[in-house]
Amino acid sequence: MKRIYLIDCPGVVPPSATDTPQDILLRGVVRVENVENPEQYIPAVLTKTKPQHIERTYQIKGYKDHIEFLELLARKGGRLLHGGEPDVDGVAKMVLNDFLRGKIPWFTPPPLLEGAEDKEDGVEGRSGRLGEMGKKRKRDDESMADTSVADATSVVAELEDDEEFEGFGSDSEGGAELDPVDAVDAAFGLDSENEESDNVEDENEESEDEAAAEAAEEQLKEELKDAVDESIRRPSKKKRQKT
Repeated sequence: MKRIYLIDCPGVVPPSATDTPQDILLRGVVRVENVENPEQYIPAVLTKTKPQHIERTYQIKGYKDHIEFLELLARKGGRLLHGGEPDVDGVAKMVLNDFLRGKIPWFTPPPLLEGAEDKEDGVEGRSGRLGEMGKKRKRDDESMADTSVADATSVVAELEDDEEFEGFGSDSEGGAELDPVDAVDAAFGLDSENEESDNVEDENEESEDEAAAEAAEEQLKEELKDAVDESIRRPSKKKRQKT
């Protein structure tokens, strides 16, 4: 999520020299089945978790200490020993397993930095209730949508305030109506008369090029004709020797 990062770690966290047996057990380093007197670790579990989470998980409330909690839970689940005594040891192991496997929601707050003050309200704008992030995101999305609509409305208002485009229908100086082609030429800084003169010059150049080509072709035909006539008039060398 935006403000929550999940950091995965190995399945077994090796104990350090400063860890107590309670810390080692609650980290899952040892098997709960091999623990003696597991009920002595239940107060640490109740301290780390919130009462409403315990109530929601096991559907029990009204207990005063961890022993009464275990007895109520044992009687509710029917886990009794001979003589109707509650199985406190077995129920305590069950609660420890639920704690280690994530059945009971709990978390450890991060340590405070030096000089940082602990805020009573927690994160600004949040009260720490379940489902609060979804509602907050919905409110943020609605506020963003309202802002975008307001911006679009302001842009439309600015466009309406601008002067309307009068088009190319009239001459601004004399007020006389212009031809559509002339109006477009005037709008883009073109001169229609110059274009017409340019077109006439192009036509004249094309006609001159055609006349030059025709003259060159006539001259080539005449040269070929003269060459053929001259070759006919000259006798060959063989004929000269025979005569």
